[in-house]
Amino acid sequence: MTHAYNRVYLADAEVCLANAFDYAVYDCAVSGSMFAHAFVQSGLAQQFERGNPRVVAGMSGLDVACEALGYCGLLDEESNPTYGRGLSPEYWAGQMLARYQWERRCRFVDVFSHVPFDRIAGLYYPLHEADSDLFMEQLDRLLMESKLPKTNLARLRALHGLSQSELARVSGVGLKSIQAYEQRVNSINKASGQTLRRLAMALNCPIESLLEFEPEVAVEYLPREL
Repeated sequence: MTHAYNRVYLADAEVCLANAFDYAVYDCAVSGSMFAHAFVQSGLAQQFERGNPRVVAGMSGLDVACEALGYCGLLDEESNPTYGRGLSPEYWAGQMLARYQWERRCRFVDVFSHVPFDRIAGLYYPLHEADSDLFMEQLDRLLMESKLPKTNLARLRALHGLSQSELARVSGVGLKSIQAYEQRVNSINKASGQTLRRLAMALNCPIESLLEFEPEVAVEYLPREL
């Protein structure tokens, strides 16, 4: 699949979206997530995705912000852009989102529906001085995690009204271990028998209820050694 627009316009698109978020947040007093909603609802996000030159290269960030906010009735006519503020988390997040959308060829609405803009802007520390590839990988991971169903451990814990810390205290299993199992960093299927028994007793369930279904890959689909 080809990109919606040529790479030569990517820098313009990044600056445009960066300034749009920065202006909306700091000059119009609109939250980043609210502007992300306006950006999608106004149709400007879709124009970005299609590579419409009027939007990608022909509009400034101020133009995009005003059109999106005006469409949703959120535009403050009295606001004026503040220059020389420096690189804000919202500016950086808008810049990175423009690059992410271009690189991954995804829809903005699919990103924002799973990972709120404010969560993305929260990645500013410590990623704002890192290579953009690290941001891409981090957002990939957040999107993947948000689409995965809850683990059996997380579902049973919530059913009993326990926080992760409370389950750790009741079961005697370390908090970091519980977090790793629920986030699928570690497979609970490989937990020790003692750990499984402690969790099962705390949640009043059979050990089998904690295990995850992990289908085996057919041998013919495994990569062959060269």
